[in-house]
Amino acid sequence: MVPDKFLTFVFRMLLSALISLLLASPIDTVLTPSYATAAKEELPAGAPVTTVSSTQLQQYGVYNPKALPALVPGIHLPDYGSSMTSSIYVRGFGSRMENPVVGLYMDDFPILDKNSYDLDYLDIASIRFLHGPQGTAYGRNALFGVISVRSQAPDGETKLRAQLEYGLAHHVRAQVSWHLGEHAFSLGYRHSRGWFKNEYKDTWADPYNGGQLRWRWDRALSDRWQITNLLQAGISAEGGFAYGLWKDGVQHPVSYNDEGSYRRVTVLEGFKPHYQGEKVQVDGIASLQFLADRMRMDQDYTPRNIFTLQQSQLSPAHTLEVIARPTRKFAHWKPTSGAFAFLKYNRMEAPVLFKREGIQSLILDNANKGIPEDIGTLDIPDNDFLISSNFDILTWNVALYHESHFPVGGWQFTAGLRLDYEGAKMLYDCTASLHYQLIGMMSSVRPYTDHYCGTLSHGVPVLLPKLAVEYNGFSNTRIYTSATKGYRAGGFNTQIFSDILQNRLMNGMMDDLGVHFDNERVSIGADRTEYKPEEAWNFELGASFHKGGFRADVNAFYITALRQQLTVFPPGMSTGRMMTNAGKSRSYGVEAQVSYNKGGFAAHAAWGWNNARFTEYTDGTVSYAGNRIPYSPEHTLFAALGYNWSKVSLQAHMRGIGPIAWNEQNTLVEPFYVTLGARASVELGRVLLYLEGENLTNTRYKAFYFKSMGNEFFQLGKPISLQLGIQIRII
Repeated sequence: MVPDKFLTFVFRMLLSALISLLLASPIDTVLTPSYATAAKEELPAGAPVTTVSSTQLQQYGVYNPKALPALVPGIHLPDYGSSMTSSIYVRGFGSRMENPVVGLYMDDFPILDKNSYDLDYLDIASIRFLHGPQGTAYGRNALFGVISVRSQAPDGETKLRAQLEYGLAHHVRAQVSWHLGEHAFSLGYRHSRGWFKNEYKDTWADPYNGGQLRWRWDRALSDRWQITNLLQAGISAEGGFAYGLWKDGVQHPVSYNDEGSYRRVTVLEGFKPHYQGEKVQVDGIASLQFLADRMRMDQDYTPRNIFTLQQSQLSPAHTLEVIARPTRKFAHWKPTSGAFAFLKYNRMEAPVLFKREGIQSLILDNANKGIPEDIGTLDIPDNDFLISSNFDILTWNVALYHESHFPVGGWQFTAGLRLDYEGAKMLYDCTASLHYQLIGMMSSVRPYTDHYCGTLSHGVPVLLPKLAVEYNGFSNTRIYTSATKGYRAGGFNTQIFSDILQNRLMNGMMDDLGVHFDNERVSIGADRTEYKPEEAWNFELGASFHKGGFRADVNAFYITALRQQLTVFPPGMSTGRMMTNAGKSRSYGVEAQVSYNKGGFAAHAAWGWNNARFTEYTDGTVSYAGNRIPYSPEHTLFAALGYNWSKVSLQAHMRGIGPIAWNEQNTLVEPFYVTLGARASVELGRVLLYLEGENLTNTRYKAFYFKSMGNEFFQLGKPISLQLGIQIRII
């Protein structure tokens, strides 16, 4: 477990380390110019790229990943649950759990754990989204794209900036960035009272408190050697899980009796040397990553005393990558070769506490349905009992890859191949102890304990090819086509072990008495909790045009996916959820962006459309072939208009999302909805004052759906928000 005192201790240690670095770092009187280099190709041939500048992030109030999709066509990051739930949907594909379909890179360092994706942006220079599979260069989990975040690089000058923002729901956001020579420091804090009330407890369900710090150090050691070091850490304490019951077509308010909270500490330490030799250019990318978090959840999400979950993780990881390119410029050949490896360990504890009503409704009621009346009635006199589930999961990956670009006149041909091998091993150790009595046959209570432990492992090699053709022979126009493959790693279903133990308890107690059920409630064991990697081929055709202040990009895609990973809920009164592999799926669609800037006028629009459906998928009795893939919207739309006068800026925008199918049956669908936002700012010397708002029409929409114990739940989208802020250029 990860107690609050431990999280506080870790945060204080990180803060002390930063202060020590600040005090210990010498300040040269003669500053060496810093450098900024992208270790990986940021404009891959045959793929559309959306770039969001720091100015755009500020104009549209984007300070964390869940607000980013408005500016990027075809991507959807729903805002629900907590920072732990960083679900991403692209081109009709995605999942709520486990591995994402999009990779995240911070200054070339890969973020391995999805639980670390939702971090506030600090001192960001730009964000680029590489559409489509990027498996050849980026490997695992870059199935449908890569988010590449670039922080502001120190440029040898001294700069000090501060920002303070306050708004509805007692929203407070404060940031400070300080560039000093070769160093760039930033510190951020965010607080919110919350947006949704827990009616049963009369408290806010989703408060948030979180802080982050970043230190980046760039230095040119010589004409040949340059280094970058990045230290990034964050800590948060929040509520979440503002889920309300959906029954008979009526959305009920959030109302549950047990705790819903999430605590997290993240650390990324990255080191990036760059060598510019006479014959070869080499980039090294090494990182140490650490995640410690703890989630507490009322898993029935009702005022009843049924059951709760506490899940904690301690997860260190190490990544290492080497990229080599020849220094010599060949007329018709630009090769890039690389090697990548990572090692990640996760110690997870996920105890489920069954309370009195849960013992009755989830275990006794189901058990007694299968016991003949003349035998007796099963009873468990305990007020509660614990199912303890502990997991040690080790994951590793090694890869070799190469891409070659062949420019010939206005043409560029690209071929690439990656050999990726990923292995994983899980040790599971689950225990449940209780007392029981078969009234009518037993005169006294008898103790019963079930200990379930073992090991699972797998290893999967994957080949990831890429072929692309690009033509730049027309004035201001780029035309491209590509065929690329990506994959998302497989894994283990830890969240279903509670159901496995419940089933073993019921059958074990009856076996102890010589009574046997005809039908088991959950018929899976640990050997069926693995899910396989998801693979997809993407075929792309697109064009981009830019002239003066006008830019237009449009691309069409066709995707065929094998073993698509889906989150499913076992039937009946089951309490867990698990990942499964659908047979086959396909998606086709269009993504388009248009922008125009002239004088003080600016306009921008981004639209994504997909038709994503199962082609082969059955749950054993029902075929869902032809149905839409759930959770991913069919349309994403963003449009904005703005005008800048000398010191005054006005901007208005709209966002549209939907329709979204919430289940495989497509019987629950969220219709297309629109929200409006705006921003006004005035610059007074070194001070910028602004007022901004989102969902100004207070549109009511559903952001998330799931099932638990046969009940259906939704979380609503956030209502109207208004923020007043100030930015100051101190130096």
